[in-house]
Amino acid sequence: MIRTPWSLLLVSSLSFTGFQALAQNDLAKDTTAIPVAAVTGPFSTVSPLSAPRALVVLGPEEVAQTGAASLGDVLESVPGLDVRQRGPLGIQTDLSVRGGTFEQTALWVDGVRWSAPQTGHHLMDLPLDMEDIQRVEVFRGGATSALGTGAMAGAVALTAGPSTKDGGLIVAETGSNAWMRAKATLDFGSSMDAAQVRRHRVSVSRVGTNGTLGAGTNTDASMLRARYAGWYAGDWGSLRTSVGYAGKAFGAQNFYTSTFPLQYEETQTFQGQALFQKTMGDAHFEAAAYHRSHTDLFQLFREGEDFFQQTEDGFYVMTGDTAGIYAPGASWYGGPNQHISHTTGARSRWSLRSSLGETFVSVDSRREFVKSNVLGVDSLGDESGVYRRADLRQNTDVALGHRATLGAFALAATAAWNHNTMFGARFVPGAELSVDVLGNGSAILFSSANRSVRHPSFTDLYYTVGGAVGSRDLASEWSDHVEVGFRWNLTPKAAYALQLEQAVFQREGHDLIDWVRENGSNITQAVNLREVTFKGLESVLSIAPNESATGDWKLRYARLGFTAMEASESSTGFESNYVLDGIQTKVDASVGLEGPASFRLDSRWSHQDRMGGYVAPGGEEVEYAPFSLVSFTLSKAFHMEDFRAYLRVDNALDKSYVDLGNVEQPGRWIRLGFAYNMK
Repeated sequence: MIRTPWSLLLVSSLSFTGFQALAQNDLAKDTTAIPVAAVTGPFSTVSPLSAPRALVVLGPEEVAQTGAASLGDVLESVPGLDVRQRGPLGIQTDLSVRGGTFEQTALWVDGVRWSAPQTGHHLMDLPLDMEDIQRVEVFRGGATSALGTGAMAGAVALTAGPSTKDGGLIVAETGSNAWMRAKATLDFGSSMDAAQVRRHRVSVSRVGTNGTLGAGTNTDASMLRARYAGWYAGDWGSLRTSVGYAGKAFGAQNFYTSTFPLQYEETQTFQGQALFQKTMGDAHFEAAAYHRSHTDLFQLFREGEDFFQQTEDGFYVMTGDTAGIYAPGASWYGGPNQHISHTTGARSRWSLRSSLGETFVSVDSRREFVKSNVLGVDSLGDESGVYRRADLRQNTDVALGHRATLGAFALAATAAWNHNTMFGARFVPGAELSVDVLGNGSAILFSSANRSVRHPSFTDLYYTVGGAVGSRDLASEWSDHVEVGFRWNLTPKAAYALQLEQAVFQREGHDLIDWVRENGSNITQAVNLREVTFKGLESVLSIAPNESATGDWKLRYARLGFTAMEASESSTGFESNYVLDGIQTKVDASVGLEGPASFRLDSRWSHQDRMGGYVAPGGEEVEYAPFSLVSFTLSKAFHMEDFRAYLRVDNALDKSYVDLGNVEQPGRWIRLGFAYNMK
């Protein structure tokens, strides 16, 4: 029997149910009739219908089987999410929830919360392709007590373990702007019927383009991803492990400033983690250890042939141009920014069920370290090397909670504390209430009240280059979040489940961290804004099959969402880069159909109207213009569905738009792909 949680942590605890429900590279499986699996968390499990907060759960039919090149492409049309891509197709993605900033979203991967202490711009540097992901859970609403430090506005959890079946997958793509992608995956190990389960997955991929805006536009990119994932299980418990690498190199046209447009960046991410679980009667124990290393090389003036080259007197000169225009000299720009960050940590959780309900205690502690030529304090760095500055801090989350059920009512309360060696301690409590209105789980009323905290990144604190000025005096930002909503399965016994979810929320933000530029100024500085209150509502109507559909055309999934938000402040007189330029209105629609002869059509539409504006290169303040994005994927399976060919078109209407400063987004992008499943 599925248990209803008292606190829904945005972490996938990687239960057996989630992995047995979906074999990721089993292309022959009929995903239209797979029942919705339980949402999994380190506290307990709950069906998506009974969850005490707003959420969206995506399976492989929307993630791996639509030809998406990155997680940002998958999440673009999810209600309540704001996906702002400086570089599309996984080059660089800023992910925000309910009007929060990209720094205010927590990311969990296979039961571990990832961290990017240098800057949240790199949080989505994942060693994962969409074919590796079995499940995406999107939690809307902040709660440090349940989702961890940094979850000011919400969180995203990914499940990406090995398949339950042996086999291999080969993917090849070509497309617009010399796009090329190659992917190979191998799954092997013991049978799922064995007493001791040993499952393994090895995957590697390579992608590249000569420019997302075309050749010669300083938007070229190449990416390499590699990952091993293992699952070991027996009477002794369950252990899930993974080691991954992601390397990127890309032209960063206008990424961080339009004053010096020809930027360039290279990043590398190494991630390793292990999660152990053991259930003993009514007690459950869980422990995880993890490490993430990230390197970043950023050139404000891209170096190389056809770009800038350094002269003997310290200037950066581009062929045909003068140093006085393009490089003011070595007095303020001494070369590329270079950073290395390490996050090392462990977490544990104990829970016990009794006649009084369920009680848990959890601890998550991580060490965040950075060394750099521009970030940190001189006293901690190596004066003789490149990384002459450094800084470190320890962050610890401790939570104690209890859940009790009284008839149709389920009430949970969590007392939680966050302690950071740089910013001190803070109490971050949370409470949730859900009511089973009809007594059969088909209609749920839910409400929650939570406090969240997020500490400044090392970039917020120290970065001072090219007109950007960080502040060592920044305080931690925090917010109080209140949410009320209902979820109703309108057709529990019909062939298709029609579910309606409606939620309203209010988030009172305090000391919110933003990078702002006053009108007429060339300086962008990190500041704590005064209190800002965000209010909004979300409506989501979704359809999923309850059983195997019949007929020539089958509906695999459908979702229609509406999001509206407003802020108590506006960016009048200054440019807000993150806090006051969130989504104001967003309408999303997604439909997946399966037709005769194994044809599939997946269509997505997202209309977005953003608050605030940005300063154009000429100094004029420009409001963000609303835009609509339409994309679709047409695919067909051959030879017992072992081979699949697909055509994906993004921005099919070829709209010209920006959703982040002066970073122009690609027009129509066409990709042709082939996937071969070797059983």
